[in-house]
Amino acid sequence: MSVEECESDSSENIFAKKRPRVDVFLSSEEEEENVGEWHDPRGNQPNIVPFTHPFGFVSENLHIRSDIAIETCYELFVPGKLFEEIAEQTNLHASQQLKGGCTQRLVKWTVTNKSEIKRFFGLILWMGLVKLPAIYLYWSHDPVYMQTFPQKIMSRNRFELLLRMLHFADDRNSNGSNRLFKIQPVIDTLEMNFKKYYNPTKDMCIDESLIPFRGRIIFRQYLKQKRHKYGVKIFKLCCESGYTYALRVYTGKALEKENTTPTKIVMSLCRDLFDKGHTLYTGNWYTSLELAEKLINKNIHLVGTLRSNRQGNPQQVISKKLKRGEIIAKENKQGITILKWKDKRDILVLSTKHSSEMVNVESRSEHKLKPQIIVDYNRGKAAVYLSDQMNAYNNPLCKSMKWYRKLAFELLLNTTVLNSYILYKDITKKNISITEFREKLAVHLTNCREEDIPSGSIATTSKKRHKHQKQPGKVSAVRKYCKLCYEKNAKQSGRAMARKMTKQVVTFCDTCEGQPFLCLPCFNKIH
Repeated sequence: MSVEECESDSSENIFAKKRPRVDVFLSSEEEEENVGEWHDPRGNQPNIVPFTHPFGFVSENLHIRSDIAIETCYELFVPGKLFEEIAEQTNLHASQQLKGGCTQRLVKWTVTNKSEIKRFFGLILWMGLVKLPAIYLYWSHDPVYMQTFPQKIMSRNRFELLLRMLHFADDRNSNGSNRLFKIQPVIDTLEMNFKKYYNPTKDMCIDESLIPFRGRIIFRQYLKQKRHKYGVKIFKLCCESGYTYALRVYTGKALEKENTTPTKIVMSLCRDLFDKGHTLYTGNWYTSLELAEKLINKNIHLVGTLRSNRQGNPQQVISKKLKRGEIIAKENKQGITILKWKDKRDILVLSTKHSSEMVNVESRSEHKLKPQIIVDYNRGKAAVYLSDQMNAYNNPLCKSMKWYRKLAFELLLNTTVLNSYILYKDITKKNISITEFREKLAVHLTNCREEDIPSGSIATTSKKRHKHQKQPGKVSAVRKYCKLCYEKNAKQSGRAMARKMTKQVVTFCDTCEGQPFLCLPCFNKIH
């Protein structure tokens, strides 16, 4: 969906069928006398410093050759030290859970390490390429679903244990002031490395992405224009290539207060762009006269769609009724232009680098006049669309009740992989698809030496399969309490109540030690 579609009550696109007649309408001199500081466009846009900085990968920080490996690009952003920290925090969280009482499966926990964590993330990345309806089906022996790749990496029980215990920070160090505490170490590492190895391009754009999440969290957002309407919102500053240069996770208004205003968010993301001559493209949630003035003072041009109810908008532009193909534009003493163009619907835009120029655009073998602002805006905003589009091709997000794990998967296996892909293509000049890049990276992450992996992690084909058997005999004589249900109810309500609450079953596992009686949900849960 285009930005113009998202920012209007109408679902019509900014690219509409063309009519042969195009009239350019500007306000009369009588109207000009009543608009105060607004007047007809004169082309007096503000002069800012020219953009002369190098862009693309930072060669002095890389010290690499043009035949760089795919995994090397990824490890620039996600170094081995980060995987070590994730392994340490995962082990710490597991030990804390074990001390507080645990289920039968958690008792089987063994200490993990950096190599296994890399394999774990590599396997999730591969799952984004090979999609199945549920996680357990990747280890299924059913010919319809059978996959040999995950069985060579680790057992299903071990994968589910790691997914359950995955942690990024020590919960005991939380002071309650940072809602992103559980994921902050990952965010800090990535933000630093994103800027360290890549210089921003002249044209930059800001927009938001939504990580799907319907669980309970105070800063969950609802965006009706997104495919997944509920989730965690991330503001991204992107280069023309789709490279994410900076990001910010929205955590709600209660803690950040005035820092969550659109202008504050933009200025925070762009602090490294000040006084370098960049051009910033924004959607109508961000664009305002206040933002335009602040960016001019920082030598940054602003081009963006504009909401009609923004404070300071010229009413002659806002209220004017136009016919298709007409425009009306006003300019203030600072050279800020606000223009409305009628295509299938009204398009309202603001620019600090354009006047009211019209250009001839060829589309579908036809020619039409279109404002230069609109042409440049559509080109500038393509970066965020490109970023979201390539991330959506093979999204590895799997179901998880914990928001910070979903956020980690998004940052480490989507945003970072895409940045690595752009960096790799920029250095090597090779024409490789994002899917092929993900394939090779997944193989690398999962191809650690077997001796580095904790015992019990790797699944073996010779391992005996558990079977859910029915105890022969009269039901009333052979039935027993489901072992896991009884343990859960006894822990919550005591053994006396557990005997009343727990159902009795006639099925058991013929492979587990002691052949415990288990209901079907509990059997599937632990096997």
